[in-house]
Amino acid sequence: MTKHLSSAARLLLITTFSAAALGTATMAPGSAQMREQIKNRVIDDVANQMVSQIQTDSCPQFEAMLKKQKSGSGSSSGRASGMMKKDPAARERFVNKVAGPLLNKMIDCDLLPGK
Repeated sequence: MTKHLSSAARLLLITTFSAAALGTATMAPGSAQMREQIKNRVIDDVANQMVSQIQTDSCPQFEAMLKKQKSGSGSSSGRASGMMKKDPAARERFVNKVAGPLLNKMIDCDLLPGK
C-alpha cells in the first residue's frame, strides 16, 4: 500500500499513526513497565519507518517532503511532536534512531542550511 503513496502522504500516515499509538500507549492500563515497553516499540516502529522513507526517497522527493513539513502542511505532525516534547526519553530514543540517516540524506542531497 505505501509503495503507491507520495513521500508526504507516507510521512503524514507515519505521524498520524505515531500520535495515536503514543497516546494510546501512555493512557493504557497496566504496569508502568508494560506501558514503557509499548511506547518504546511504537517509537522504534515509527523511527524505522521514517528511516526507511528517508533512505528510499530520491533527493527531489526528500526535499519536497522537507519543504512540506516546514510549511506546516501536516496537521498531525504537531500532535506527534507535542508528545515527544512531553516525554524527553521518547524524544531521545526517536532522535537517536532518525538523526544519523536524516543528516546523511541532507548532506547527500546538498540540503544543509547555511551553504
